[in-house]
Amino acid sequence: MKIRKAKESDKKIILKLLNQNSGNTADDKLHYKEKHADEYIRGKAFRTFVAEIDGKVIGIIMANVFPIAEYAEVYNLAVDEGNRRKGIGIKLMDFVEKKLKKSGIEFVYGYINEDNISSQKLMEKLGYNRGKKLLFYSKILK
Repeated sequence: MKIRKAKESDKKIILKLLNQNSGNTADDKLHYKEKHADEYIRGKAFRTFVAEIDGKVIGIIMANVFPIAEYAEVYNLAVDEGNRRKGIGIKLMDFVEKKLKKSGIEFVYGYINEDNISSQKLMEKLGYNRGKKLLFYSKILK
């Protein structure tokens, strides 16, 4: 498996991975669009990496980085349904943590949906502390 920086040609598979289940948004009515993938690939705040096996993208991780305050949010982690439970999420998390630490980031956090038990177990396995329970509110501005 190879992990590399996401590029423009990864946009379609990134959208597919992010939209494969509603666990990546806190509102089942929301779905990622091409403009979101553009932001994750080209935006200055995001560090986006993909995992490949035999040239096929099978996972993605994004960190929203705040370099002045030296912290980052693991914004999204998604693994193709056929490649889950193979340690790919752990490898992606380890990779991004090392990248962030090397760039001076001191604190990393992430949000996980309450019903996403597998992601909760992953974060606990990686030594993350469970925080307070939060409620997600959203509004589409028209």
